[in-house]
Amino acid sequence: METNWYVLHTYSGHEAKVKQNIEYRSAIEGFKDILKRVVIPTENVVEIKDGKKRTTTRNLMPGYILIEVVPNEDFFDMVRKITGVSGFVGDLNVREDNKRKPIPLDEEEVRHVLEMIEVKHEKPKPKIKYRPGEQVRVIEGPFANFIGTVNDIDEAKAKIWMMVSIFGRPTPVELDIMQVESL
Repeated sequence: METNWYVLHTYSGHEAKVKQNIEYRSAIEGFKDILKRVVIPTENVVEIKDGKKRTTTRNLMPGYILIEVVPNEDFFDMVRKITGVSGFVGDLNVREDNKRKPIPLDEEEVRHVLEMIEVKHEKPKPKIKYRPGEQVRVIEGPFANFIGTVNDIDEAKAKIWMMVSIFGRPTPVELDIMQVESL
């Protein structure tokens, strides 16, 4: 049986509950064999809180879930009735019998999204919560325990530029975002 990938639109923040309901209802309503995977696109985010590094999960595409399934009208109808589901993306294709049929994703699109999810999980992204002008403390490296003022932040490279007072003189320093914490 050939499977296709579909994108399901959910209420933002309800993705995990919808995934759980799809898997549960598929099992009790006899769709266990046609449902292959339900994926919530997430990434790991590293943040420092109270001097400790914590890894949390953040949703990459809030309000969306990917489903790999053998196409089945009854399954699609069951999913549409789950609380928190808005519908399938591309579900506007109305046929002669007034039934909507979701449009599957292109294989290239699916491969791209799944690879992006895999990369994001392997390489956690630091959570940046600082702003220019804010005072921060350096927690590791040669400037540990120095306090400075944030000048600029490069979110893509996870770098922070700040001014630190060394021997009474303001000195510009470039650090990794994980080397500083809020005061």
